[in-house]
Amino acid sequence: MSNWRRVLRTSDGHPKDTNPPTGLAWFADAPTAAETWAYGYPMPGADERAARDWAATAQAVAETVGEAAGTLVVGEGALARLVRLALPDATPGADAQPGVVVETTGTAVGVSGALAAVRPRGRVLLAARPLSTTMPLRTYHAIHRPGIRVLSVPWCDGGTGTAPGHLVTCAARCIPWMSGR
Repeated sequence: MSNWRRVLRTSDGHPKDTNPPTGLAWFADAPTAAETWAYGYPMPGADERAARDWAATAQAVAETVGEAAGTLVVGEGALARLVRLALPDATPGADAQPGVVVETTGTAVGVSGALAAVRPRGRVLLAARPLSTTMPLRTYHAIHRPGIRVLSVPWCDGGTGTAPGHLVTCAARCIPWMSGR
């Protein structure tokens, strides 16, 4: 069973889907964004599981990045904040193209931006599930770029990953509930 959900907002800021699946507490990456994603956890104990899973995913991203300095993280949601905390140096130099770009939004705009920002022979890490089953990207020109590697980082759920305690604590504070509480 997939616990992922695409979240769209109306112009007045309310979710378009007013009947989310019941029995789950939903945690949205960027709950005020016009388009974002959420992950649902069974209650009770959803907040603890969410903090561990989100922190473990951010740690998995950091481990995949490895020793690459100057990594760019695309996105402003909770996952992006956690990834920035997990990375030793998440800011590329002002005049340098990053060798690694981490995409956390799951949107076509985010993926396109990540591909455009990475330097030749660099890596783009997809850390969020795509918001749609299809993504309107100009595949050949946007993705097929010689030397650019596009890799996904799997979501760490159900105890499939570990994270340092400070990252779990931060995740417990920064992952916003969306509904189901």
